[in-house]
Amino acid sequence: MAFRETDLPGVGKRYTFELEEGVELTLVIHNTGRRELYIIEGEEEEPTCVISLTEEQAKELGFLLAGTTYQPIAPEKMEVILKEMVMEWVKVKEGANIANRTIADAQIRKRTGASIVAIIRGEDMIVSPDPYETTITPGDVLVVVGTRQHIKSFLDYCGSCST
Repeated sequence: MAFRETDLPGVGKRYTFELEEGVELTLVIHNTGRRELYIIEGEEEEPTCVISLTEEQAKELGFLLAGTTYQPIAPEKMEVILKEMVMEWVKVKEGANIANRTIADAQIRKRTGASIVAIIRGEDMIVSPDPYETTITPGDVLVVVGTRQHIKSFLDYCGSCST
């Protein structure tokens, strides 16, 4: 990727990055700290997009672009993770071994290796349910995560539950 740096006397500096297919990204840093981003496509003279950022906003965006706050997982590593992980929606029926018990009391993770990441109860969804405060009730739909073996163990342990 090629880029040009240009002094803008009395204004600041301009950096122009040549992107794919003739698209240019221009960053103007004003002496005041304000930043402006311009996207210029092909042979156009006028930018197709203009974004103005404060100095603080530009720093936050810079951190994100540099990967200091989030590092994505490489696709080949993600494939391995997703091959192992299974997410299943399980309906709790009357008489299930885990019905009318808290997640902690039922010792679900300890006994099966699976984790309940959400509970759908009617129109409501409880995300990341507190294992000590959340009671599983008949009719709940549990969002359960684990390996295939964990899910199988969970279904066996649950007794009267269905996918």
